[in-house]
Amino acid sequence: MNVRVQIELSTSAMQIDQEEMREAAAYCTDNDKSIVVYIPEGDPNTIVAEFTIPKARQRDVVDRIYKRFSHTVRHYSQSSISFPKTSPRIIEKAKSRYTRKQGQYLAFIYYYTKLNRRPPAETDMQKYFKTTPPTVHNMIVQLEKKGFIQKKPYEPRSIRLLLSRKELPDLE
Repeated sequence: MNVRVQIELSTSAMQIDQEEMREAAAYCTDNDKSIVVYIPEGDPNTIVAEFTIPKARQRDVVDRIYKRFSHTVRHYSQSSISFPKTSPRIIEKAKSRYTRKQGQYLAFIYYYTKLNRRPPAETDMQKYFKTTPPTVHNMIVQLEKKGFIQKKPYEPRSIRLLLSRKELPDLE
């Protein structure tokens, strides 16, 4: 079962916070290799840990995870726990492999979000890349399957980039 713990810190995230997040995640999982800890782009007061745990009822593990993270992370303010379908290991492997065209879509999502303070709609990508709606939609589906982006179903402009700026190519 995949777990994503997002913690809002009382200060900007530092190396010690990342170490504490990793330590708390290691306590909750039996697979240390599944742990991915990162600071989301543009949100220095937030830190995220993603990892896998053995299958269990979600409500049984939420309290245990909450207690571990809230006691381990010293700058803890508030948190959210979710159970995404995409495995953290798949996300890590996928981050290093995208095609040139996928890279351009990812770069567009990054720059559009940065400039407009909201994610692009599929029509925005259609206009920029001068392509058809099904082509753009299929690209979004592929990027989500590969773990490059996250999107809430039936919610417009909900694309969230899961890569940092350093991992993206320049927009051509």
